[in-house]
Amino acid sequence: MYQETQNSLLNQLIDQLKTSEKSADDLFSEQQELWHSLGFNQAQVALWLAALPARHVLNEPKSAYQTTSNITEHLATLLRNSGGRMPLTQVLKKLPAGTTITEQQLRKLAEQNQQMSVKGPFLVLDT
Repeated sequence: MYQETQNSLLNQLIDQLKTSEKSADDLFSEQQELWHSLGFNQAQVALWLAALPARHVLNEPKSAYQTTSNITEHLATLLRNSGGRMPLTQVLKKLPAGTTITEQQLRKLAEQNQQMSVKGPFLVLDT
């Protein structure tokens, strides 16, 4: 099978998977010629399928792909749960997965927010 044909078939397959769910087993049995031409076995098809972004959107709960849209809300919740104050270093460790922020950025964020302030080494929730 030629590369252009393979690419075309893969793109068609990806488009189909955006609107329907198929198991790796079904996909492997329905497209055996394509997978054989690519040298993929059933396990590799399963890995390919799992790696598709559209597949993740279909199968994963929506919250798994949402980051905290407003980091200040997350920080306010953290502070409420810890009694209203928390060391900056500890706050940095309790950020949502995938969120990176420096201590300086955290201080600036607190300055700009009316709900919280920095007092010494602590982030404090202003009530």
